[in-house]
Amino acid sequence: MSLINGILWAVLRRWYGGGFDEKYKWLGNRGLQTAVMITAVFIALYDRTIWWAALVLAVWIQFQFWSRAVGEILDCGRSEVQTAESYDRWFRAPLDWVYDKLGKVKYTGFYDWWYGWLRYGLPMIVPTVVLGDWRFMVIGLAGSPIYHGSWRLFEMFPGLVAKLPAWGNEPKTLAELVYGFVFGVLIW
Repeated sequence: MSLINGILWAVLRRWYGGGFDEKYKWLGNRGLQTAVMITAVFIALYDRTIWWAALVLAVWIQFQFWSRAVGEILDCGRSEVQTAESYDRWFRAPLDWVYDKLGKVKYTGFYDWWYGWLRYGLPMIVPTVVLGDWRFMVIGLAGSPIYHGSWRLFEMFPGLVAKLPAWGNEPKTLAELVYGFVFGVLIW
């Protein structure tokens, strides 16, 4: 069942990333997508805790984990023209402070790796603590390796673009499928 849940979440994550709205415009409705995602997380958590806690965690995961824009980090450090405004989340400040102390160039290279860890990892502290389940932290920390790994895979094998279906033939779209799958398997 965890594999089936992984496949379901791969499709849900890709859908939420804009994977199917070109052909079916109504599927691009953000309200519909959000309601489905919250419902799916709620169903996954309902048997682990009381109903209202499952609902609160489902809403938290949706709006703090899935819905937070990733924007600039999706290039995994390949752009040389990004600025602080490109990274519009509060955790940019401590990351910038560390980079300044180390004398490193910000907003390029592995900056995106660390930013991705913070962006995906920090929201998962709440369900990890509330449910006492370390798998949520693994899900949060998997973001950077999955996004960066997808970019690396496409760089190593550029022919993948022609071999994969349109809804998964870019580093970002492949990463969404993989990340959704990992999420689904681990929350089962």
